[in-house]
Amino acid sequence: MKNLIIALFLLASIPCFSQDTITTAKVQEYMDKEVCVVGKVVSFKLASEGKFTNYINIDKPYPESVFTVVITNNYLEKLNIKIEDLKDKTIFIKGKITTYKNDPKQIPQIYNPTSIVVKKE
Repeated sequence: MKNLIIALFLLASIPCFSQDTITTAKVQEYMDKEVCVVGKVVSFKLASEGKFTNYINIDKPYPESVFTVVITNNYLEKLNIKIEDLKDKTIFIKGKITTYKNDPKQIPQIYNPTSIVVKKE
């Protein structure tokens, strides 16, 4: 029984499982689904004074973005993440893929992901 509890704990602590981890090239196929996306942080935009929304561009910088992580300051604090530390790192982002309704390009995004984990090199 103790081994089963340890195994369940280890599985729960893994940020993403291989069968549900996708690249940014496939995000369009997973709209409105909860998945884990893997990609490299190439650029970001921090919330300006008085604002609370931050943007992390994965695999291609803005304005050529193919996938964006949109995250509020509150979620950054909750996940204990500094966006600046993610630059040029490969990360796993878990959450629901959507698009912003007023975005004419309809760039896929995850808004306030459930987890962001840096890939161990």
